[in-house]
Amino acid sequence: MIMTVGLAGVLPAAVRDQEDDIDEQPYLWSDLLARRNALSLQVEDLVPVLRVDLRKYRSRETGALEVGPDLVDELIAMEEFVAGEASKLLDAAPAEGTVVLQAVVDQGDFETAYPDARTLRDLVPYPMSLQHVAVGRAAAELSRRGRNVDVHRGDRRADLTVRRLAAGLLKDETARLLGLDEKKYAKFERSTTAPPAGLVAELQAVEDFITTSADQLEVTEAAGVSVVMMIDDQDSFERAYPQARTQRDGVVYPRRVHRVAAARRAHTLEAAGGSVRIAVAER
Repeated sequence: MIMTVGLAGVLPAAVRDQEDDIDEQPYLWSDLLARRNALSLQVEDLVPVLRVDLRKYRSRETGALEVGPDLVDELIAMEEFVAGEASKLLDAAPAEGTVVLQAVVDQGDFETAYPDARTLRDLVPYPMSLQHVAVGRAAAELSRRGRNVDVHRGDRRADLTVRRLAAGLLKDETARLLGLDEKKYAKFERSTTAPPAGLVAELQAVEDFITTSADQLEVTEAAGVSVVMMIDDQDSFERAYPQARTQRDGVVYPRRVHRVAAARRAHTLEAAGGSVRIAVAER
């Protein structure tokens, strides 16, 4: 269980002092961090798309600078794109047999297939990896339903790639979790043949943890918004979620997957019409 912390120690004074003006309540650094991780975007890949300064963005994500609503709005819109595409893939899945999903091959193919997938402010095309995240989420949900799923990207298999991205994991983190050398794991992602079932099962378990823990996250109300509480310390994460380990070797999950869970819970609340912040309790 996670200890409930008084909200006076969770939200910054700027939020607590604006209870009568929801529209002006600021977002938090943790909103940027969690929402970006849930989209599996690296800072270096995101800032050119948003056309923002790299150093200033990093400062906002660490809390050194205030977070403007425009940045979070862009990430929320990207999440809506991903969730919408995942839903479409689920709706289009055949009732029987193996479900074959297609990940876009390159950025050009993505922009042709999704001409409206662009940023709100500057209309910059989204990175193609967002479609891969959507495919990964759909693959995981279909697996939960007991379906066999194959994922292709051109002439290669993309089962591991899309599932890793859907869980917000980096390649080196995934290799460590799976007990593989980074180069060997990278070869599996580039392969033209199906990956070992055990590797897919481990990534499915990570996704299942994210889905289950997202539903169980503490949500409080403060200053007219819903506040999703997030842990952002590895030791605290491991104490709160001792089950967050690989099935075969018991390797602990990185706290990154908890950020993904927090962002997904925030999206669920926002989809229902709520105003949401993701906050890290002060220790």
